Amino acid sequence: MAPLMVRALGLLLLGLAALSAQGEEQRSRWLGNTFRIDPSIEELTLIIERTSPSTPVVLIKPDGSKYYYQRHPDHINWASTDTRDVITLWRPEPGPWQATGKLAGEHGITLLSVFRLSIDELPARVYQNEVIRLNGQLMHGDTRLDANYYLEGLRLLAQLYSRGDEENDQAYPQPPLRLAEFVDDGTGLDAVAEDGQLTAEVVFDAAPGNYLFQAEVSNGVLARYAEQEITLYPMPVHARVTTPDSQRQWRIELETDSDILDDSLVVTGQLLTPLEQRLPISGQGRQIELPPARQPGNYHWQGRVFATTVDGREIQLNMKEQLVRVAPPLVREAPKAAPPPPWWQGWPLWAGVAGLTLLPAGGGFWWWRRKRINAADVNEK
Repeated sequence: MAPLMVRALGLLLLGLAALSAQGEEQRSRWLGNTFRIDPSIEELTLIIERTSPSTPVVLIKPDGSKYYYQRHPDHINWASTDTRDVITLWRPEPGPWQATGKLAGEHGITLLSVFRLSIDELPARVYQNEVIRLNGQLMHGDTRLDANYYLEGLRLLAQLYSRGDEENDQAYPQPPLRLAEFVDDGTGLDAVAEDGQLTAEVVFDAAPGNYLFQAEVSNGVLARYAEQEITLYPMPVHARVTTPDSQRQWRIELETDSDILDDSLVVTGQLLTPLEQRLPISGQGRQIELPPARQPGNYHWQGRVFATTVDGREIQLNMKEQLVRVAPPLVREAPKAAPPPPWWQGWPLWAGVAGLTLLPAGGGFWWWRRKRINAADVNEK
């Protein structure tokens, strides 16, 4: 993997008070709005402080020609605020220069030579949704520049430029994909506020493919860039939340490709329940048990997977939020009995019952009547 290439693309805003003995002699001359540029200088940045309010200064070259904030060659970078001009000169003409305007006393003009952005190099293989910690700092020689060098409000911007179709990109340039932006304010992973060193986590949330990764450290008018060509590989771990079973038990199931060691998976995250409860989730292996889903409704799970690649690199992967809707359990109801038919629809039954009841009674009456008749006949004889 090629090392990070650092180049100056933006506007510069720094002051450097520590100068050589020769620099201090030159600085005494700057009090009269005049400064001298040595023939060996390839690049130079001027920080010109002005009284407020005032308009940008006018630079007068050794040959008497002038540079203006609104009118200057393209190879000169010039930024201006209410109280400051920041001008970068490339291969400036050697000799005495002048800056005309309302300069702010003895701190009116400061010269600064080339400085650089130092940032961690990305690994050779970066995965989709991988989380990578970046450390960035602005250096002048071996000195890290901090808030004492006018670096208040320092930010780190990480972004990707697509390299998928260069011919089409030239005809229809695509905007960069912004990954993250962080501030030198001592929050998050940034240890100390305004110390000139930023530490941040960048999530490579983009489709697999070829990209130019660019990290920029800037405070609005100062900017330094570090770039690296990378290939973003498909995400090597996939997570799936199962459907709760009849006992309301469920789990997270992980699948990995050949880049990941099977026994290296560790999961952390959070489960948001329908009752707005945030339950911490953690575990090891391919199956992570979840708390029973006793409450019906929407569950949201999001987390990170920590794993080790086959070449021994420890990686973090940001898992996208998954929504699972849990339905209420089914209740089996007993079948309802059919309503009895109207009484008049049961006449055949009632007729049968009446017949069975009256038949013995009629037979008994006939027997009794026959017996009386026979007894009467006997008496008459």
